[in-house]
Formats: sequence, structure tokens, C-alpha cells
Amino acid sequence: MPWSHKNVMFARVGSALFYGLSSFMITVVNKTVLTSFEFPSFQMLGIGQMSATIMLLFAAKKLRYVEFPNLEVTTCVKIWPLPIIYIVSGWPLRRLFSSTGCSSSFTMDYAKHRVSLSPVQRAILAAGAAAISFVDPFRGDMIACLGETTGTDALSYCHQKMLATSEGSRILARKPRISSSTIDFSALRRLPQGTLGRIYCDFLDVNNVSPDSRPAVRFVEDTELAYVMQRYRETHDIYHALLLMPTTMLGEVTVKWVEALQLRLPMCFSGAIFGAFRLRPRQRKLYLEHHLPWAINTGIDTKFLLGIYFEERWEQPLAEFHRETNIIPLVPIETISNEI
Repeated sequence: MPWSHKNVMFARVGSALFYGLSSFMITVVNKTVLTSFEFPSFQMLGIGQMSATIMLLFAAKKLRYVEFPNLEVTTCVKIWPLPIIYIVSGWPLRRLFSSTGCSSSFTMDYAKHRVSLSPVQRAILAAGAAAISFVDPFRGDMIACLGETTGTDALSYCHQKMLATSEGSRILARKPRISSSTIDFSALRRLPQGTLGRIYCDFLDVNNVSPDSRPAVRFVEDTELAYVMQRYRETHDIYHALLLMPTTMLGEVTVKWVEALQLRLPMCFSGAIFGAFRLRPRQRKLYLEHHLPWAINTGIDTKFLLGIYFEERWEQPLAEFHRETNIIPLVPIETISNEI
């Protein structure tokens, strides 16, 4: 192959790789700005990116790095409807929820924050989130993103399991939230020792954890499934408390196995499997001999935890809850204050 042809081929391959890398980085930056920094408008973010692109292209043209036809009035006329459609694209959905009189605060809130993704964007975002989560398992935002972009089938399964019981159906109908603005934690602290609400509240206090730290769901297409994911996030700490598992890496991996077998979320399986590699030698011994077998049995035998209306059970003794849901605790309830 002549050298000139090799140069052309190199330029084409390099351009394709650069385009792919740029697309990936745009997706990552957009996700970070919209999710981590909670930028309020994806339209303004897109307009800013387009404006920056136009300025860079014209600067490159002035410096004779690139060539393209001059901007003409006819071009603006041809594309003119598109900017209007882009700007008002979010209005119909907001009007729909306001006109139907929907009383669900979650439904209206999710309509404002939901971010639509194409299949390609979803795949790229899932791959990037998986890679970052593997390197840094404490990146909660990336783990949350991975769960949303890969969990549609599992969320549908969880939704059906919740609909199958009266307790789960009430949760889906009312869509309750677990946060400091919806739960009276001072009242939970006054509950008797050993009750589910008191143990949950003590768990939060001892581990310095807040229910308000759970990120909002953004990348799930269906609103009902988005609520299922949000409910899972907000009940995760309750699972820790009722299973008597601390927030150590060993405790997290153990709870992840229970969640994986109950919810079938790929994120939970990957967290359970790869999280185990970060255990210290002593923790790994306890994990293999005690925690892993117990977590597998608990995940399979226990009543579906996501379908339990915990807000109606705060005063229930944990021992009674364990009997009802078929949980045999790995740690004696009497030692909970030392374990969590």
C-alpha cells in the first residue's frame, strides 16, 4: 500500500477513534453535570455545548486547521424548526402530569429530572459506570448509574413481585419516600429497644448515615420502574439494619448477595462478586466460611423484602419480623449494638 494511502487510512481510523472518545466523554460529562452537580436544565446544557462547538469550529477555520462552507441564511431556514422543537421538547410531559391531577410527588418530581438515553448512550454509560465502579467501589453515583442502565428486566421482575402482594401493591400505589422530611426520626428514637424502627434509627446514628444521601433515579425509562429503583435505594439501609450487617466492606458484600438473589439486579451481583476481592484476609475467611453461605440461604428463603411496607412496621419487634420473613440472623440480636 502506497504511503499516501496509509496516511489516508490512518487519518480515517484516527478520526473515528477520536469521534468515539469525544462522544464517550460528552456522555460522562453530561451525566456528571446533570446528576452529581444537579444542573437544572438539560436544554441549557446542550445549548452551551453547541455554542462552544460552533466557536471552536470557527476558530479552527480561521487558523486553517479545518475547512467547511460558510454559514448561509438558507441553512438557518432549513434547520429553523429544530431549535424550537429542542427547546420545548420537555414541555408536553410536564403539562401532562399537571393536567391529569396526579397526586404522586415522586411521579411529578421524576418527570422533571428524568434523562432520556438512546440505546447507544445507555450502553456507553453502563460500560463507563462499570469500569469506574470496579476501580472505586465507593463511587455511589457510578454504582447508581450502573444499576439504572442495566436493571430494566430486574426492575420489571421486582415490580411484578410487589404487585403480587397487598402490601407491595399499597407501596406502588402510594409511592412513599424514606427521608428526613417524610419520616419522624425523633419518634423512632422513642420506640422500645428491639423494634424495627428503633433498630433502623440506631443504625443510622451509629454509622453516621442519612437516608437523604441516596441519589435520585434519572435514567430509567418507565416511571413505575423508576420508583421501584428509588424504593430499593431508600430501603437499602433498612436491609442492613434488619440483617444486622454493618457498613464495612464485609457487611456490604453480604447484603449485596441477599439483594442480588432477591432483586436480580446485575449491579447487585457485580457488587457482591467484585466487592469480595477487596476483603482483607481475615474478612475473606469469615466471608467464605460464614457470611456467603448465610447470605445465599437468606436471599433465597426470605420473604421478598422490597414488597414490605416498612413504614407500617416501625413498632414491630425485630425478632417477630425475622420469624415472619423467615430470616435466621447470622449475628444474635442481643449483640446488635456492638455490631452496627
